[in-house]
Amino acid sequence: MAHRILSDDYCSLEKSLKNDMPFSVSAYYIVTQLIKGSLTNRSVWVDSWPTYSVVVVSDNQHKNAGLQRVCCFCRDLKNTLALDTVLQHVAKLLSNTLLLFGLRSGVLDQLLSYRSAAYRVSNDAVVMHMPKENIRQISIPEGFMVTTLKQEHVETVVQEWPYSGTFSDCKEWICDMMKQFPSVCIENEHGKPIAWVLQQDYGYIGMLHFVPEYRRAKLGSAVTMLLMEKLHKEGNYICSSITVENKTSIAFHERTKFNYVDDFKIGFVVYPSEESSQNQI
Repeated sequence: MAHRILSDDYCSLEKSLKNDMPFSVSAYYIVTQLIKGSLTNRSVWVDSWPTYSVVVVSDNQHKNAGLQRVCCFCRDLKNTLALDTVLQHVAKLLSNTLLLFGLRSGVLDQLLSYRSAAYRVSNDAVVMHMPKENIRQISIPEGFMVTTLKQEHVETVVQEWPYSGTFSDCKEWICDMMKQFPSVCIENEHGKPIAWVLQQDYGYIGMLHFVPEYRRAKLGSAVTMLLMEKLHKEGNYICSSITVENKTSIAFHERTKFNYVDDFKIGFVVYPSEESSQNQI
């Protein structure tokens, strides 16, 4: 069964999800943003209420995109059948294929065994957390200006993000995140963005980029620390996910004093509805 959570119950759900941290970080972050009003047009589904084992947050209507992003939490491997049931309900309502975020690798392995048409879009990612005591101030070299990502930066961010080709609505998605969530951008003396990072809608900081010629200025560390200061003041759990093959990024996070979260890797899975899977046969 799939049960839709009404907005009156968001606060109760938020408190429960907080107890499941860090594994519930994506669902927890989105529910907190729904409560604040930073996010709208979302539906929250569970397998049962008031007790639950599965949470799925989706768009509340169909979008003309090849994939619709869905944030998920599944408490345990034994709950994956319940997760599959809720996801099939959501996929049918949206009449679209889903892209799942936030699930642990073991849960995804089990889920993939149920749906032969589902598949991972990338290698899984390690999850790293920034404790508040490791956040430090970094001085910005003279001649650079700290600002936030703006709409005129969208094309540049899309162009530099290596996974932009995965989403037909990537430009719209990034544009919405820039409007709704904290970001930090550093511009050079000509007003050109040369380093940036933003909080993503599923609770992880990401899309970090800096122009290679400015590597020695340590602008990647600067924008990351500045963003984490913002997030810490808002009371957020600060974390990042890095695909296991991205050794450069993993080394950067280690130098920046992120800590690995034990037994927590996440994956990203394309998940067709049962109906669309049958149509492909």
